[in-house]
Amino acid sequence: GYSLTGKTNHPAPAEATGLEVDKYDGKAVRKYLETYLAMYREAVGPELIGHKGVNGMLTDSIEVGAANWTAGMVEKFRALRGYDPTPWLPVLTGAVIGSAEQSEAFLYDFRRTLADLLATEHYATVAEVARQNDLTLYGEALEDGRPVIGDDLAMRAHASVPMAALWNFNRGTEPRHTLLGDMKGAASVAHIYGQNIVAAESMTAFMSPWAFAPADLKRLIDLEFVYGVNRPVIHTSVHHPEDDKLPGLSLMIFGQYFNRHETWAPMAKPWVDYMARSSLLLQDGRYFADVAYFYGEEAPITALFKEKTISNLPTRYAYDFVNADIVKSQLTVKDGDLVAASGARFKVLYLGGTSSRMTLGTLNRIAELVKAGATVVGMPPTMSPALGDDPQRFKAAVEKLWAGTDMTNYGKGKVYRSSDSEAVLAQLGVAPDFDTAADAGKPDVLFLHRRLDDGDIYFLTNRKSGEESFEAKFRVVGKQPELWNAIDGSIKALSYRVEGDTTVVPLQMNAEDAFFVVFRAPTAEKQRAIPAPEYQVVATIESPWAIHFQPGRGAPESLTVQTLAPLDKNEVDGIRYFSGIASYHTNFELPENLQQGELLEIDLGKVGDVAEVYINGRKAGTSWFPPYRLAIGDFVQQGVNTLEVRVANLWVNQLIGDAQPGAKKMTFVAAPTYVPDAPLRPSGLIGPVKLIKTAE
Repeated sequence: GYSLTGKTNHPAPAEATGLEVDKYDGKAVRKYLETYLAMYREAVGPELIGHKGVNGMLTDSIEVGAANWTAGMVEKFRALRGYDPTPWLPVLTGAVIGSAEQSEAFLYDFRRTLADLLATEHYATVAEVARQNDLTLYGEALEDGRPVIGDDLAMRAHASVPMAALWNFNRGTEPRHTLLGDMKGAASVAHIYGQNIVAAESMTAFMSPWAFAPADLKRLIDLEFVYGVNRPVIHTSVHHPEDDKLPGLSLMIFGQYFNRHETWAPMAKPWVDYMARSSLLLQDGRYFADVAYFYGEEAPITALFKEKTISNLPTRYAYDFVNADIVKSQLTVKDGDLVAASGARFKVLYLGGTSSRMTLGTLNRIAELVKAGATVVGMPPTMSPALGDDPQRFKAAVEKLWAGTDMTNYGKGKVYRSSDSEAVLAQLGVAPDFDTAADAGKPDVLFLHRRLDDGDIYFLTNRKSGEESFEAKFRVVGKQPELWNAIDGSIKALSYRVEGDTTVVPLQMNAEDAFFVVFRAPTAEKQRAIPAPEYQVVATIESPWAIHFQPGRGAPESLTVQTLAPLDKNEVDGIRYFSGIASYHTNFELPENLQQGELLEIDLGKVGDVAEVYINGRKAGTSWFPPYRLAIGDFVQQGVNTLEVRVANLWVNQLIGDAQPGAKKMTFVAAPTYVPDAPLRPSGLIGPVKLIKTAE
């Protein structure tokens, strides 16, 4: 017998709460979806379901807990595994049937069946219903560990847009490894099945209310980008019906507070532009990788990443994950490369993860690929985990593929008995796709490579909180490198020299920096040296500053200071706990040796947290990430100039102020925030403010 688990959907209002649908029954899943879509269609009208109005669905990470049965389970198992499970069902109670090894093999088959059904009956049905209703389907999968029995690549293969998740993590700590695997898995699905767009539940926070400025979030979004995400889905922008209750509603203790009530919302465009520019470039062309990394058949990627990053991942060569379905049905061999119908192409197939045990069907398919000319790198599997596989046939197949001590020629292809895909690629004469100096000070710079019809795009991100200067080697020749900066949209030429089949480019990256190195314009020149710009401080603005505070936030209307200092250090409560926009006003005189239009920048020093600069009443720009510099050469004039710097800090300080004993609350929140002795956020224009001339 079997029974319901009693699991209900959540969170939902009472009238929309009920038992979870049976995700191993495609008919039940279809009825569930069509029922709810009909309710939406009735509410908004048929013209607002599909291309207009409600135009997409999202399956969040599956968090409903385990289930292990469905009404047609025996028939479905028999169709997928090729034998009747009935005599083996007592194994599910802990009994041993036959031997312990046979019972474990049945359990593998049973779990594999559950994973297959979850992908085909639930995720594939959701995708089919979405397409029939002209809806784009964003599909997350397991996200964290193994909350249910399933394969994350197979689950997302049916989605229009494969999707992952990245939660926030503090500086000095590491992200959850399982989320790195989740992002790489979603990207691999898109690359191999041809969806191209990769989404992620982005920058999700927990117990950190209104605590993030764009400068805090950049290192998170850059990590998403370098793992293959090119369409961030920001979590969360909560609906706010009122404008007089600030900062307002939240999704309990979760999510980014990305809405019009954020203090820096009026200055958010450059931050959004950064994400948009980066996303656009990362959607162009096709992801380029050398290694197809087969992670085995006994655990999903997120489970393999649960405790630490999976071993033997290449770092100087790019890779995509592949599962057994991809190996069996998506990959063929052309000119010695593994090729998917989408155009994804790989030099080698690497056997990692749990591939020390492999089903006979997968092993035979690998043998077919090698015979056709593919190159495989990995240690020989020891056995099959499946009950129905013949051990003797398995052993014979392994002995054919791994006959040699180091390398075996089989058909047109080769099998290398090795756990190092990078060493084998080097042995094959394939240079690293991206490399840096290999000394003790090797920078922590990650890369992503996309190939265009007429060039190559590399995205680089410095994961350290300090500057890095190094020489980068790119496996590209015959094209000039350019630095594309998504922060301001600028493009500049780079110095380089050609060494063999690589282009060597000297680079400097600021702390938590990221940019693109783009190879487009053809060139026959083997090297080019571009003098580094020289920066000269021509003035320090130390005049008295008049500070005007955003009204209605508890601070005085204005304040005059002789020197700049953090607002949170001010002993006046209305200033000490101020959250909002403070406008700093002063005048400065342009040095006589400077002219309008020269390469002149203003350096704001330290800023807490986002700044807009106005010169002589004209907006020069917005700065949200260090170094806080803006070009102002076109805005200055001879003689006296007026300077206004509008600085938005975070809600954190006012929320702490409202937590003080006896405080008159200035804020409205729907969930607890900060305790009275929580640390204040450095805020305002902290400086020093300097004028810098650039000589090129």
